[in-house]
Amino acid sequence: MQGVSSTFFAAGLLGLCLPLAAAAQDATPATKVSAQIFVNASQLDRDGVVSDDEGLALDLKRTFITVDHRFNENWSAQVTTDFQWSRNSGPSDLWLRHAYLQRSFGKGNWLRFGNAPLPWIQQESVREGYRYVDGALITRAKMGNAADYGVHGQYTYGDLTYAASVVTGGGYQKPRLGRRADVEARVGWVPLKGVELAVGGYRGTRAQDAGDRPREHTAQRWNAMASWVGERARVGAQYFRAEDWSRVVKPGSDDQRGWSGWASYQLSPQYAVFTRHEETRMSLDIDPRTRERYSMVGVEWKPNKHLRLAAVGKQVRAETAKSRLESHEAGLWAQIAF
Repeated sequence: MQGVSSTFFAAGLLGLCLPLAAAAQDATPATKVSAQIFVNASQLDRDGVVSDDEGLALDLKRTFITVDHRFNENWSAQVTTDFQWSRNSGPSDLWLRHAYLQRSFGKGNWLRFGNAPLPWIQQESVREGYRYVDGALITRAKMGNAADYGVHGQYTYGDLTYAASVVTGGGYQKPRLGRRADVEARVGWVPLKGVELAVGGYRGTRAQDAGDRPREHTAQRWNAMASWVGERARVGAQYFRAEDWSRVVKPGSDDQRGWSGWASYQLSPQYAVFTRHEETRMSLDIDPRTRERYSMVGVEWKPNKHLRLAAVGKQVRAETAKSRLESHEAGLWAQIAF
């Protein structure tokens, strides 16, 4: 099972790193346990037809249980489990989303060893702010991993933040080793309060060349994002360009493109409105008619610090050389945190 293999993988890494933290321990340890649950009840129809498999149903999109342990002011560790149960399917594996040891070097500066968040997806979710409703552009397009096994670092100097990860490329759900390490990097600049301009990229084989599989291409992705987060509003946009993301071990080159724009406004401490639109083209060379347009609008209610509840409507229009499909989804999405 994928979840079992990731457990042993993470245990081995932490087994190598934890003695370093134990040796450095000079303060009273502190442990914190927290949880986040993403759940929705919605109705999905395709091309105006609601079938028995796509009608009103419940999805347990994510269940995160996190254990943070601080050895002292410099050393800490985190383990986060990840579980989901989608409509009309059996339970998924229990994954280790995070399992890493961290050495801090002051505010905003650290090194992480193990299975930790990658630079781009983590920040796109933070800036957009509604991860519990849907993942942002790179997540939805499956153009990157949220976390991976390797070495991760961040350095902050003035208005600039540099982050980079050297990882296996297999991701936290399917940990495996390719013939070389992959690299993801991000640079963020904050010229004004709340404003961030960021660029980044990814290069590697995504562990697709594991074993004796021949490498045909190297996957590459370039990103740019501009966003503003104020006291009551959020506005942002991002763009990606990629080459051979799904062609590492396949002949024939192919490029991908995509962009996304989002906005939200806090009407009051309890109520907010939000919207997002994105477009992706995932096969510019082999099937250039492949295109997807995604739109979402919602109203959020936050009665307390533990619950976020949103009424949301979504539309997805997908087109290839052989077919066109339009789907609509409406319902309630919730984040429960404690």
